[in-house]
Amino acid sequence: MPDRPRFVNRTATSGTIMQPPPTPLTPELCRTFVVLVRLNGSVTATARELGLNEASVSKRIRPLVRPTPPHLPRPWLEKRGKRFYLTDEGRTLLPAVTEQVERWHQFTTTAAAERTAGLTVACGQGAAGGVVLAAAAALRLRHPDAVLKVAVVRGRQRIEGIANGTYDLALVTYPPVAIHEIARCEVRVESLGDDTLVLACGIQSPWARAFAGANQPIGLEELADWPLVLPMADSAIRKQWDERVRRHAPAVPPVVAIEVGGWRVLLDYVLAGFGVGLVPRSVAALAGADVKVRPLAETLRPANRLHAVCLTSPVANELLEAFLRELISVTHVPGKTP
Repeated sequence: MPDRPRFVNRTATSGTIMQPPPTPLTPELCRTFVVLVRLNGSVTATARELGLNEASVSKRIRPLVRPTPPHLPRPWLEKRGKRFYLTDEGRTLLPAVTEQVERWHQFTTTAAAERTAGLTVACGQGAAGGVVLAAAAALRLRHPDAVLKVAVVRGRQRIEGIANGTYDLALVTYPPVAIHEIARCEVRVESLGDDTLVLACGIQSPWARAFAGANQPIGLEELADWPLVLPMADSAIRKQWDERVRRHAPAVPPVVAIEVGGWRVLLDYVLAGFGVGLVPRSVAALAGADVKVRPLAETLRPANRLHAVCLTSPVANELLEAFLRELISVTHVPGKTP
């Protein structure tokens, strides 16, 4: 019998899964958006800085003017005359987009950089001038030709940088559970040491006498007596602090006078009289007799244990292991804190 003709149904069936449209939010679009805003909405100036023609810039930013749900439900820009201006949506998202553009630039720079035998360590300001400096000095005695790069970045970025290969080693105060959640890959976590958090008050501040008048640990109710200088709201320490305060639900919540990043910078604000500051004991000691220090009640005090984070690798990195040994030596000296 002759073969029957076969008919192919080319129409979509009810079980067909429709792929969502690709997002227009590319690194190029985000960078163009940030540059355009910085240059006061001028397409001409933006094109000149990016090395494009004006038509290309206008075409690139079109999704930000005419939204394309679901990725862009509301416009980020609106055109008035010859310039573009931020909408409320664009104004809200600008800080996040700017951060992503900077991180993408850092990633591409790192990826394109010529690799040299060395070690890249990510840490905070305090560690850079403290334990990392001490460990680097000790390492240099044993490995005089070693190349060491120290990057001062925010805590979450340090962990993400380990996961994506930007850094070889990171020092953070995040608890191990949070470190693994952020990294989303197999990482090695080494516990280094504690640096107890205390409250410090400048001796020239208006509340110095009342602050120094009591020696017992400071509880939640007493916190309401002074304005506070605290780390940034997105830092690991601050999140612990806020959680402890919320847990106790004080009748009069503490007043935050200022938020600032970097322990030594925070101490400077304390010395300038902005308020009573939450700092590690080792940082408060840098001010000597210019500050009064009091301990915090245990239920209020955030943990401040320093951890070293690196990728889990079957192949040992001799320089990394040597630097880790120096860090452990520095942070475990009796009486010495990170």
